[in-house]
Amino acid sequence: MPPYPSTNNLNMKVGIISVVSGYSWAGSEEMWRVFAEEALKNGHSVAVCAQKGITESAEIDEFKKLGGIIFPYQQLNWLKRRFAGSGIYSRFDKIKNWNADILCVSGGAPDMFRNADLMSFLEGSSSRKVYIIQGNEEGYISGSIMRARVKNLYTNALRMICVSQSNATLLERQLAAALPNKVIIPNPIRKRLDNPLDWPESVDGKIFFATVGRYEINSKCQDRTLEAMSTTEWKKRNWQLNLFGSGPDVSYLQDLIRYYGLQKHVYLAGFERDFTKIWTNHHIHILNSRQEGLALALIESMFCGRPGIITRTGGNHELLRDGLDGYVSLGESPEIIHETIERAWNSRDKWENMGKSAYVRAAGWVPSNLGEIILQTITSS
Repeated sequence: MPPYPSTNNLNMKVGIISVVSGYSWAGSEEMWRVFAEEALKNGHSVAVCAQKGITESAEIDEFKKLGGIIFPYQQLNWLKRRFAGSGIYSRFDKIKNWNADILCVSGGAPDMFRNADLMSFLEGSSSRKVYIIQGNEEGYISGSIMRARVKNLYTNALRMICVSQSNATLLERQLAAALPNKVIIPNPIRKRLDNPLDWPESVDGKIFFATVGRYEINSKCQDRTLEAMSTTEWKKRNWQLNLFGSGPDVSYLQDLIRYYGLQKHVYLAGFERDFTKIWTNHHIHILNSRQEGLALALIESMFCGRPGIITRTGGNHELLRDGLDGYVSLGESPEIIHETIERAWNSRDKWENMGKSAYVRAAGWVPSNLGEIILQTITSS
């Protein structure tokens, strides 16, 4: 972790905009939440502009108690989307009129452009700007118009915070431009553990897998995991996979479980807020993704002392080392995922030691004073 300059800028107005939609909370929100609370404790004024579900989440109760300001907004319907596209309507007038010294926008690499009213606001605002890039993927930024406007935003930013080097490298290629203002900072852990959790006992020799992530196959590709584990050989083995999360593809995942005949092996476990409850009873994390920044769920499972089975997506493979902390698939196809899970199964006697290595790796990856580091990075001139 490189050194970060401290700041003597007191009583600054820090505006935060989150573009997450469709969820009451997401792992991507942890970074701005942590530094927002740190900023309030250090005498700054902070206003958060986020979708209504996010602003009503219990996760920001402490932010509110510390005096944080909330500007909720709603998703656009078809009519307001047309008005926003033509510049007649904006969901960001309240944060605009608040006149922040620094604006921090958190989302995926293309999200600023995809929200027309946000893009117009950012292009016209004189506030210094920081962008937190929580995810990126091939093809996310394409076309000359999109590329030019996003490039102008990002190359003129005060800071570009990427949660993984892979995301930053991809973004620079997408823009055909270096981002000298970029810095790599991992997402924070919600609960630091002094030691890994005890290794779970196997009931009748059964192995318990878990996948922690949104029920959203375009990102988390649970569909490919299910296909990879649907072979006749796997159906004869003694294992259970619990899918933790929530999201729009819940019905589709139920249909896939039936389609592949995995009703005795795979279950939708729903959302669990306390990640330590998950990993008390599960042996290994399967997290195959199509697009990532660096998954908070992976950091949390490794902190609990659990190895992972992941795809080489975003920064996940920067954190988890193949053969040391778990297993890395070199591709996202079900065939390659199958080969990796098979490799893991055949060396499951090594999982407990891999879990110990994963804990040490995660504990060193995420600094204990991350809120302070992020605040210094954002508010330093």
